[in-house]
Amino acid sequence: MEITDWDDYYKDNKVEEMPWYHIDLDHDLENEIKSRNLHTGKFLDLGTGQGTQALQLAKLGFDVTGADLSQNAIKKAKTLSDEINFVADDILNSNLPDKEFDFIFDRGCFHLFENPQRKNYVQQIKRILSDDGIFFLKCMSIEEKSLPENEGPHRLSQQEIQDTFSNDFEIETIRDTEFAGTLEFLPKALFAILKKKS
Repeated sequence: MEITDWDDYYKDNKVEEMPWYHIDLDHDLENEIKSRNLHTGKFLDLGTGQGTQALQLAKLGFDVTGADLSQNAIKKAKTLSDEINFVADDILNSNLPDKEFDFIFDRGCFHLFENPQRKNYVQQIKRILSDDGIFFLKCMSIEEKSLPENEGPHRLSQQEIQDTFSNDFEIETIRDTEFAGTLEFLPKALFAILKKKS
C-alpha cells in the first residue's frame, strides 16, 4: 500500500480489530530481551502502527521511538504515552539520525516490500543502527498456508533473509514462530536476530 492507503486504513479502522494488533510485547522479542538481560538503550519500533509494542518496550525501561509511514497511525499511537517519541517516517527514505538506535524491532514491515526495495531497506537499517547494534526481525514465513497466496504480505524463507542481510549483518539465528494477533489462526512467521557488522 502507498502512504495514502495506510493513512486511510488507520483513519477508517479500529486499531483493536487490525489483524496484527497485539497488546502484549511480542513473545519472541520478550524472550530475547530476558535471555540477553537487556534493560537500557535506544529502541526503535519500526512500523509501530498502533504503538502497542513501543509502549511495552518503554515499560521495560528502554528509550523508545515508534516510527510509522502513516500520520494517522502516529496520531493514534501518541495517545498511548507522552514518554515515547512517535514519529512519521518512511524507512525507505528515512529521516532518522545515523547510528541512533541500539536496537531495532520490525514486526511486520520488511515483508511488505518488493525485491527491488529491500536493498534500500537494508541500507537504512544499517545506517540508523548503532555499531554492534541488534536488529530483531519478524516476518511472514513461506510456511504460512492459511492465507490465500495473493493476500497479505510476502512469505519469506530463511534463505531469502540470509541472502538479503548477510553482507551487512551477522545473522545470529533465524527460527520458526508465529504472529499473535486478532485472526482466528496464528500465521506462521520467522524471527531473525541480526547484528550489524563493523
